[in-house]
Amino acid sequence: MLKLRLASALVLIPVILGSVYYGGPVFFVAVTFALLVAGWEFFDMARRAGYRPSMLVGLALIAFIAWDTSSPNNALRPIVTIALIITLTIGLFRHGDGWLTGWAYTFAGVLYVGWLGSYFFLVRSLDDGRYWTTFALLVAWATDTGAYLAGTYLGKHGFFTSISPKKTWEGAIGGWLAAVVVAVALGALIDLPIMHSILFGFGLAVACTIGDLAESLFKRQTGVKDSSNMIPGHGGLLDRIDSLLFAAAFTYYYLIWILRV
Repeated sequence: MLKLRLASALVLIPVILGSVYYGGPVFFVAVTFALLVAGWEFFDMARRAGYRPSMLVGLALIAFIAWDTSSPNNALRPIVTIALIITLTIGLFRHGDGWLTGWAYTFAGVLYVGWLGSYFFLVRSLDDGRYWTTFALLVAWATDTGAYLAGTYLGKHGFFTSISPKKTWEGAIGGWLAAVVVAVALGALIDLPIMHSILFGFGLAVACTIGDLAESLFKRQTGVKDSSNMIPGHGGLLDRIDSLLFAAAFTYYYLIWILRV
């Protein structure tokens, strides 16, 4: 399993960092593709559990949010309003057992994947967004790696085991410590005050942990182990970006509210 995880990471990490570096259309296509695949996995999990989300509507809205966020269109409110009205109107004629749950899953997926995922575009669009996006990604990956290693070799005490049975406090703390170490190292390279490096890194790590648990909650509710088997050793794409969705939002607001970049 560890070898598969490493092999997949060696392939994916250069692609991800390359898209961050080039920005523009390359970054837009890469992130939008990832969000659409993750959205499809989310809706597919709901379908496997017997619910009936509207995958077409959900994916269209995720793509629209990505487009609207990455360009000055300001059309998000009317489009979402229209989508809500149309889908509820259709429900008048197609309602039945489970219809409301399927409708709710549709917009839950849009908000969870599309809305939170749109913060990738907002972070990348900031001054020095290339560096901040890279900073957030590296700290998030450090959190994941530290949690995996500490949990595997030291884990004994359960951490939210009702949601994710394999999570341990040792793993969580290991991930947080790894995140802070990497954040301090990266902060030194860009002259970020050490206190900000520690706070930023720890906040990112906690956001990643919550994001990971949130997706575990969705999987437990729908009775699936992985969102898909797309990535060897990792599961689905949603399983890989779950923590990043929360990390992107945290990064954006830390930068504009605390660091005021």
